[in-house]
Amino acid sequence: MVEELVLEGLQRLLWYIQVYEKRFAQEQMERFGLQEKKELTARGRELDKAKQRVVEIDQLIQKSYEDMSKGLLSEERFATLSVSLKTEQKQLKATIPKMEASLGATTNKAADLQRLIERARQVTRLTELTPEIVHEFIDKIVVSKPDKVDGKRHHRLDIHYNTIGLWCAPPPEEMEKLFQAHLAGQRKKTA
Repeated sequence: MVEELVLEGLQRLLWYIQVYEKRFAQEQMERFGLQEKKELTARGRELDKAKQRVVEIDQLIQKSYEDMSKGLLSEERFATLSVSLKTEQKQLKATIPKMEASLGATTNKAADLQRLIERARQVTRLTELTPEIVHEFIDKIVVSKPDKVDGKRHHRLDIHYNTIGLWCAPPPEEMEKLFQAHLAGQRKKTA
């Protein structure tokens, strides 16, 4: 049962990508744009702050050393301050590459989306789920606990696809209209 639903969901997604590639890409980029824009900006600001703080710490250590040399700061206080600043700086220097990698991963989503679309073009006539197909297109499948509706148990099944996450297909009525329009277009080509 779950396998049939996953196969059907994947068939719908692949058909939609193949037939409405530009529309699908635009929808996903808009979705990424809305979700990722704020996150990307926040991560960029956080990275800039961390880099700036590393520079500030160097300046603070230098200023503290000068104050110690002038007798404005005791050697003990300088040593304590210096150790704490160097510890903070070391932590920041270890964190910055991770932050840069995370920022880079976020910006690679457009390339990942293009790879998904290209691979979807190659899959024709999907009739069964194979481990390769599942690993290539599906990130995870979430089956929720059952609800009783009219005395029958119903499970909600969410398929999270690689790159795009949970894909919300157009409503059945719209999907049917799209399918009928596609069939009409195919008939005109052959006529």
